[in-house]
Amino acid sequence: MKPTTAVIFAAGTGSRMLPLTAAVQKELLPIGNRPVADYIVSDLVAAGVTRIIFVIRPGQTGLKDYYLGNPELEGRLKLLDKTDAIAQLETIHDQAKFDFVEHPLSAGYGTAVPLQLALPLLTTDEPAIVCSGDDFIWRPDGTSEMADFIQTYQAGRGAGALMAREVGAHEVSAFGLLQTHEDNGREYLTDLIEKPSDHDAPSNLVNISKYILDGTLREYVRSVKPDPKSGELFITDAVGAAAKDQKIAVHRIKGQYLDTGNLESWLHANQVVTAGSQKTAH
Repeated sequence: MKPTTAVIFAAGTGSRMLPLTAAVQKELLPIGNRPVADYIVSDLVAAGVTRIIFVIRPGQTGLKDYYLGNPELEGRLKLLDKTDAIAQLETIHDQAKFDFVEHPLSAGYGTAVPLQLALPLLTTDEPAIVCSGDDFIWRPDGTSEMADFIQTYQAGRGAGALMAREVGAHEVSAFGLLQTHEDNGREYLTDLIEKPSDHDAPSNLVNISKYILDGTLREYVRSVKPDPKSGELFITDAVGAAAKDQKIAVHRIKGQYLDTGNLESWLHANQVVTAGSQKTAH
């Protein structure tokens, strides 16, 4: 079954980008003339996703205003006869069905919690795409990484898939890495290893926290146990446990991974996208 629903985590505090994110949530920071989240949404829509669920902090309205509409702004635009601007906003609102789930502090902390909160909105049997709201895969030619990701999942004939990118040998100890195996010429997840030492690294494949999980795999997320040190609920613990029992295909990205979670990476993402857009325009 092809996934047509996606869950985007957008409830983080953006602490690495303060004080800017005290006023603008990190998923709405601009990359060129569009917010970060819109690159993720556009890629999902291009891949055939028709419903997108944002998990947000209580009181956040920016993403709702952007994707559902801001009546006050649209009223002003109508008074000013800004028909082109109104049409541009309607294009954003109409590209998919958007739902929002709030993540209160009382729900707990960790990367598994946002998905747990979104589970009641997902059908039991349909696979769903899960991704964070502050990084994306950039392809200047306009092709869709998510479309290829879905193809990897479908070809793998398993319960899920996850995205990965290759890093240099000197970088492996800073990331969660994938241990993988081959089956009939396709690559599958064996385990997720969190920040191994250089000599213990099972590969140079980094987990970039973008998944396709069917109903079977989401049960692992529902029942994941708190980390004994931090008390957090990690989605990687659930996916790693599931890999022992289920086939989870590995998708090596073809585009460029852009993270916008800190000032340096956000500025770099702007440079990459701006340069790529200029080349495409010419």
